[in-house]
Amino acid sequence: MVQKIDPRWLRFGTQLRRLREQAGVSQDRLARALNVSASMLSAMERGARGTKADYLDQIDRVLNTGGQVRQLWERMTGSNAFPEWFRAIELLQRKASEIREYHPLLIPGLLQCEEYARTIIRLGDPTYSNTEVNEQVQGRVNRQTLLTSERPPLLLVVLDEMVLRRPFGGATTMARQLEHLLEVSREPHVVIQIVPFGTERHPGLDGAFTLITVSGQPEILYLETRISGTPVDEPDGVQEYSRVFGELRGVALPPVASRELMEKVRGEFLESHRADMA
Repeated sequence: MVQKIDPRWLRFGTQLRRLREQAGVSQDRLARALNVSASMLSAMERGARGTKADYLDQIDRVLNTGGQVRQLWERMTGSNAFPEWFRAIELLQRKASEIREYHPLLIPGLLQCEEYARTIIRLGDPTYSNTEVNEQVQGRVNRQTLLTSERPPLLLVVLDEMVLRRPFGGATTMARQLEHLLEVSREPHVVIQIVPFGTERHPGLDGAFTLITVSGQPEILYLETRISGTPVDEPDGVQEYSRVFGELRGVALPPVASRELMEKVRGEFLESHRADMA
């Protein structure tokens, strides 16, 4: 009988073996530390069985990986659409009265259409199964319901012009994504501004960030990497990024001109699609 291997277990097991070998720790030694058999640990690394959450902190201690094993496990094997480190931020956004977000590379998740989201998720990890991709896409779409809730937050978004022009998923996907941005930006609580290519003094060179305001609480700064997210409530840090966001809005096109640019780029993608079909 062929043993069925869960692709999530396999991805985690492969990374676990890599970290163990990098640390110079044998399977026998790690198995003893976990009080499991060497054959069981081998099965975990092969993806033939899952790794219990109870083992993660001990593995991190033995391999001296500083929490990396737990982060990998949460990202690769969680059944939820969002990793553990993002769920608190997702809940915070649902309580927010205002969200300010800047991104120089991608359309933010709250504004992604389904086709664009699918492309980005697949590019982020080509080893995801179709089921995992579908879970994450649905999670992202569900998260956007906060924009159509009875009391939605004020959403202020600044994007680089390159975000509009980078052809993720091809011309058809980008035309649909830009149509979605135009639709959403018609809502009174959504403002999208574009920093044009020609901007010489660009204040957003440090990368993407999000500022979240919840009534009665200090403002939160959220910074995200490929494998983790960091909420920051230290006043000086929040104030600095708040200043940068103000400067970004200052160099960005006004909302009406930004919509005109989105319309223009959408037309270019549609024309490119028609040329490809000719």
